[in-house]
Amino acid sequence: MRASGDVGEDKSYNAGEVFEIMEPPPAHHQGFGTAKGTGEGKPRADVHRDGDWHHSVHVWLHDPRTDSVLIQRRSKYKDTNPDMFDVSAAGHIAMGDIPLETAVREMEEELGISTQEKNFNKLFTAVSEAKGETEKHGKYVCREFQEVYLVDIAQVENSSASPVEIKVADGEVEEAKWIPKEDLISALATNDPTYVPRSSAYVRGLADALEVEISKKARTAAYGRIDADMDDVRS
Repeated sequence: MRASGDVGEDKSYNAGEVFEIMEPPPAHHQGFGTAKGTGEGKPRADVHRDGDWHHSVHVWLHDPRTDSVLIQRRSKYKDTNPDMFDVSAAGHIAMGDIPLETAVREMEEELGISTQEKNFNKLFTAVSEAKGETEKHGKYVCREFQEVYLVDIAQVENSSASPVEIKVADGEVEEAKWIPKEDLISALATNDPTYVPRSSAYVRGLADALEVEISKKARTAAYGRIDADMDDVRS
């Protein structure tokens, strides 16, 4: 499932889109937390420039019939982590919006899949810090509370009484594909350079939800990687 390539920009990007600034997590958060808004709004570009804490949603699609998970390759025009494999669908929560409603909308916008809120299973809220630089948007520091959901695609099809047809959003998603859940967890746990990095806590939480055992070697690699990454972001 690939985009046509006709759109030469990320249509979802709006530098002036307003995010609500979140209170920073406690120092002992261990990778999980609770998003608490400050009531202060700030444009997206400024939030990523200044490293303010903000709010997002992640939606993982799982097919229990094949034990596979849908991943997407992000558009090369994205302002963070362009052209890397990532969660099935994701997006920022704009000022005044609700996480679950945002998750439903992002899955429809990015993958063309429309379904009811009851099909979204909330897993956890991850605390994430990352920094980088893109050719188009320059340097960024992304600090997020990520509301992570799991969606059973078979359940979606049963509720709609028809097969799901995935249609990726051109300019926002390069491609989407199903891979074995074990391959996904292995890639995230070992810091595959083609994937958006995730913390060891995030990977453990997702692996538990998918009932995938992480090897001792992969766990050790993940712990060392994330500790180094967090020190780099804070420096």
